[in-house]
Amino acid sequence: MLRGMSMLPARPRRSFARVLLDEAWDALLPQQCIVCGRFGASLHVGCLDALPRADGPRCARCWRPDVRGTCARCAEGGPDAPAFDALRAPFRFEGLARRALLEAKFRGVTAHLGPLGRAAAALVPDDWRPEAVVAVPLGRRRERTRGFNQAREAARAVAEVLGVPLVDGLVRRGRETAPQAMLDADARHLNLRGAFEVVGTPPGRVLVVDDVTTTGSTLSEVAAALRAAGTSNVYTLAMARED
Repeated sequence: MLRGMSMLPARPRRSFARVLLDEAWDALLPQQCIVCGRFGASLHVGCLDALPRADGPRCARCWRPDVRGTCARCAEGGPDAPAFDALRAPFRFEGLARRALLEAKFRGVTAHLGPLGRAAAALVPDDWRPEAVVAVPLGRRRERTRGFNQAREAARAVAEVLGVPLVDGLVRRGRETAPQAMLDADARHLNLRGAFEVVGTPPGRVLVVDDVTTTGSTLSEVAAALRAAGTSNVYTLAMARED
C-alpha cells in the first residue's frame, strides 16, 4: 500500500485543449511510421528493432557504455555517484530514436512515446519492484507552452506495462530552470540543484521516468528529493541515453 498517496491525484491528465488537438490530428492525418513509412502507427512495435539499441557492456548503475559491472563514478560512496540506485534505457539518443523523441517533444507527436515507453519497461529488472511510477516534471511555464509533458506520456506506458500506479504531482519543480540541453555537465548539476520537491509522503520504492538522459543530473536530483522525503530505493528509466 502506498503511504500518503490519498492526498495526490491518482491519474495524470492532458489539458482538454491538448486532447482535442491530438484527436483532430489523428483524424485528419493518418499516422505514418518513421521507420518503414507504412500507415497505421507513428512507430510500429515491429520497427523498434531499427532504432539504435543501448546494448553492450554498461555500468549497472548509470548505464554508461563500455563498462562491466559498476563504473568508477558510481562506485559505492563515491562523491560523484548519482542519487538513484540504477538506470536503464533501451536506446541510444541518435538516429531514429533521436528523431522520434525530438518529434514527440517539439512537434507534439506523442504517439511515439507509447512504443518507446513499453520498450523501456521491458528492461525493468524483477527485483526493482517499484510501488509507484513518477515522471520527471516540467516547469509550469514550459508545460503550459508545450501543452503536455513528454516524460509523463512515456511514464504512462511504463506504468501500464508494469501494472504500477502512475502518480502525478508527487514530485514537482519548485523553480523554473534553464533547458539542460544548453548546458555542459557541470552547469547541468548546478542548474538543477534543489529544483525538485516532493509533495506528501512517497512510497518506499519509486521508478522515475524521463524521455532522455545524458549525464543523469535530472534523474539524480529527482532521486535526491525523493530520498530526502523518505523513499528508500529510487530506480530510473529513460527512453534513450545520450552516450
